Amino acid sequence: MELDEKQIRTQAKIFILYILGNIDEPVEFSTVNDMILQDGLVGYFDFAPAFSELLEQGQLALAARTPEGEPLYTITPQGRAVLETYEQELLSDDKDRAIRHALRVLAQKRDGIRQTSRLTESGNGWTVTCTIEDKQKVLFETSVFLSDHPLAERLRNNFDDRADIIYRGVLALLSGDVDFIFDA
Repeated sequence: MELDEKQIRTQAKIFILYILGNIDEPVEFSTVNDMILQDGLVGYFDFAPAFSELLEQGQLALAARTPEGEPLYTITPQGRAVLETYEQELLSDDKDRAIRHALRVLAQKRDGIRQTSRLTESGNGWTVTCTIEDKQKVLFETSVFLSDHPLAERLRNNFDDRADIIYRGVLALLSGDVDFIFDA
């Protein structure tokens, strides 16, 4: 069943409320944007108008400003009431993934850590390159060549979803601490 534009916008609003209701701290528009778009569950052209509508409807509000003057937004009591009503419309897996990504975006913003992945065609296959870096250096980088495009795409998506776990797993394997792998 294909969703119409109104249903997509409503879904986007619920995701925005869900994220802000669960992180429970004021954040910049760009941070909310990064949190929501990272999952691919909501597109920018649905996110921006949905965010504006939530502000107009009083479900989100300006909470403060950063030292640089950027506005910080938070969910309002009215937004929490709406979220309670509609949260069950979100799939459990989508909610878990959205919160995981939102918390990662917050941590990365605080620590200046970025994770990236890219898929490039090379020869008779695909190279998946995964990187984690902070403001000064590359902390982790690996490339894998695969001849199967769907598998390469799956590896890339898995890194995007679980970069921190993959990083810890690689460190555990390299250090000989394989108990981490079996405890995870």
